[in-house]
Amino acid sequence: MELLQTETDIGLIRRNNEDTALAIPHPKNKRIKLLLVADGMGGKAHGEIASQYVTSSIEKWFINKEPKELNDIEKTEQLLKRLVKKLNNNLIKEFGFNNLGTTLTLALITYRKTIFLNVGDSRGYILKNYKLEQITEDDSDVWSYYKYGGVKKDDLRYFSNNNIINACIGLSEDLCRTTTTVVNNNYDMLFLFTDGVTDLITDKKINKIIKSNNKKDILKKIIYEAVNINQHLHVPLRLLRKKYVKYILPINGRDNATGALYVKEM
Repeated sequence: MELLQTETDIGLIRRNNEDTALAIPHPKNKRIKLLLVADGMGGKAHGEIASQYVTSSIEKWFINKEPKELNDIEKTEQLLKRLVKKLNNNLIKEFGFNNLGTTLTLALITYRKTIFLNVGDSRGYILKNYKLEQITEDDSDVWSYYKYGGVKKDDLRYFSNNNIINACIGLSEDLCRTTTTVVNNNYDMLFLFTDGVTDLITDKKINKIIKSNNKKDILKKIIYEAVNINQHLHVPLRLLRKKYVKYILPINGRDNATGALYVKEM
């Protein structure tokens, strides 16, 4: 028996939940599945409008596609990229430039392969052989510190500019940049998280929660941990010595926290 789940929490500070999530099988073929998380941008007005619009539009596109067509991986990648561009243009046409936006991370699971698509800094993971692996890359200012600058990924949460993303849907044509990655379906679980989760708890902590809980409780436990548990974070000395920029301490529950989960076998 398979499991598809979503979970979201408004957090302890925000007045609105601007995240949306989706995890559904295709109505004509349950072997094909769509999961996504969209994080409406809190720095702009009505981020929830952007995230809800993107989520509902992609859901409608998915359920109206024939399963056979979705199993053509290269074609589906291109269709998804064109769809995201179209949604970006529609939001700009309706609300104008630089008014509202959202990130997007989705996973489209076909018979043998999974397409990950990412816009912004929400994240997609797989669990394979009890090891958590991030598949997407954050399109953000600080990701380059990790990729090219010798900074540990877990340290990115401490940079004061870690909320600056370089790609989103709804603000402008230039910022609507999508990346896709295709993986084989030889994993055990698939996760998508907004940064309200990954800014607070590390991959190691997520992996620990996975190992110590029933599969049906894992996602709820991860979201609860990000929102309600003080992680006792402190800026590591290795960062303070390097003096990159100003640093911050992430506060639990400071943001909406959202995830989507697919488990192959229960």
